[in-house]
Amino acid sequence: MLSRLARAAKSAAVVMILAAMLYAAGCAGGYSTTLTEPQGDNMLLMGSVIVENVGYRNKQESYTKDIEVSFMGDVEEEGETVRKSITIFADENGYFAVENVPQGQWALKGIRAYTPGGDWTIWNELRMPNERWAVAPATFYYPFTGTHFPTSPVGNVYNYHHNVFSVLPGQEVRHYRMAYMEGDQFHLTDTYDRPLVVEYFLEKYPNSGWVPILEQQLPEEPPRN
Repeated sequence: MLSRLARAAKSAAVVMILAAMLYAAGCAGGYSTTLTEPQGDNMLLMGSVIVENVGYRNKQESYTKDIEVSFMGDVEEEGETVRKSITIFADENGYFAVENVPQGQWALKGIRAYTPGGDWTIWNELRMPNERWAVAPATFYYPFTGTHFPTSPVGNVYNYHHNVFSVLPGQEVRHYRMAYMEGDQFHLTDTYDRPLVVEYFLEKYPNSGWVPILEQQLPEEPPRN
């Protein structure tokens, strides 16, 4: 098991690598520490993620910290479709937001969790509807391939909501996506209470220029899962 210092150094190195990747890809991205002001008709990607380890290495626990989230997008540039990729860290509660992403089709491609019990990589090939999520108990770099984009934007916001990835014995992945959670339980004894993702970011960044845009995403009536 890595010491706290070693893990911190590892995380810092990963951040530097990811920053270089984002710069090379030509996509703006963040680390959910702030929301830069909206620019033109660019997009906002947001959501949250929880990883449940259900028995691997004799662990029964859930994680929201030290989780990377990756997106795949097809955008138009000079009349041609160009494949983009973005990888960011979610915040300490597992929430992620990437602002000022170019207009196009975007999909949640995969996640990578750095946990005390080992690293997890979970990804989707995105070749067809109902494609199963794959998992590797290690740091695995999957290709940003696929043609299926299951999430549609509302306005210029892609809301991926709350995503729970439960890794079961035999390395089977169960993926649950919910608008909000109130005492919900999956494959562990943990229960989760989470508001709408929009509400979380409105509370976290009340002075952001994205506030009017996010307020338009609030439902007229309380949602029911």
